Amino acid sequence: MKKFIKYLFLFILFFTSATLVEAKDATMYFFYGEGCPHCAKEKEFLNEMEVKYPNLEIKRYEVYNNSENKDLMNTYKQKFNVTGMGVPFTVVGDSYVYGYSEIYNEKIENMIREALGLEKISYEENNNDNKENNENEEVVPILGKINIKNISLVLISIVLGLVDGFNPCAMWVLILLISYLIGISDKKRRWIIGITFLLTSALMYLLIMMSWLNIVVNITSTVVIRSIIAILAVVAGLINLKGYLNQKVAGCTVVKNENRKKTFDKIKKFTTEKSLIICLVGVITLAISVNLVELACSLGLPVLFSSILAVNNVTGFTAFLYTLVYILFFLLDDLIVFLIAMFTLKVIGISNKYSKYSKLIGGIIMLIIGLLLLVKPEWVMFNF
Repeated sequence: MKKFIKYLFLFILFFTSATLVEAKDATMYFFYGEGCPHCAKEKEFLNEMEVKYPNLEIKRYEVYNNSENKDLMNTYKQKFNVTGMGVPFTVVGDSYVYGYSEIYNEKIENMIREALGLEKISYEENNNDNKENNENEEVVPILGKINIKNISLVLISIVLGLVDGFNPCAMWVLILLISYLIGISDKKRRWIIGITFLLTSALMYLLIMMSWLNIVVNITSTVVIRSIIAILAVVAGLINLKGYLNQKVAGCTVVKNENRKKTFDKIKKFTTEKSLIICLVGVITLAISVNLVELACSLGLPVLFSSILAVNNVTGFTAFLYTLVYILFFLLDDLIVFLIAMFTLKVIGISNKYSKYSKLIGGIIMLIIGLLLLVKPEWVMFNF
């Protein structure tokens, strides 16, 4: 009898404590953007959580069109040292989730349960991960199985960088520089001058693109601005396609003949300088000016690339790495031309037809991605 009373007492104590724990309240702060497909998916899941846990209060804040809500979100992001500007962003107690896909469901629910004072639960081990991975896996010859989502942004970086690289406004300057370099007897001096030009070009483009990304991350936080960028991409794509159809002779149409002559004189002057330092200063100045001209000639692709990173909430060091991939392939044709010239001492260039076809490919890419940003933005959201 004593044992029965003892166990009954323990059962009542356990039931009472469980009831008290269940009665604990919790508040969730959900920051989202109107028109954000990831936010819409998380909303559906949070609606289920709200029904499942009556003591959970979800406070929803739309940040694209409300500056006060955006400031509040940034306050919470600073608290958790989150550097990204995107949404969704979910906070419960001392925990947060940045971004959303179904694989975050377990984490979000356990954040809720922890805030409510409940024990954590464990979903079927790796089921969600495996399901999502299998859905996005494709078998590629030699490479085997690859996950599309993991490589999408890398492929975008490679393709856009490669297309952007076939730009006649920079190639003709490089060819002109090489024609003078091969006449220099000092082999070491040839390599130093050429590499300085290429490295300066890469650094200049990197700075421009990272600066633009910082701007785009903020301005694409509204659907209106993102739509404007998409429309500009469509217009730029159509202009490129028109240029492909009408252009009989491919070449740089931005730099006028008188400016070409000035560039010609500058290259001749600094390559004949006895002082290597003065020569390198001239090379660096030339590379900077050339890339500014080139940016004016093909602004659409860098802007589009930055917009894609921004839409995918890719910022900071990760954005830096993707931009490096872009620039590596952007400089690939220049690098090939330079290396061949240095080893053979012969000037070769990329045929005009390549720069002409780059207008076709670039135009098609900008047109497609611009239209997707307008009507199906979730299709260019690869970073889940």
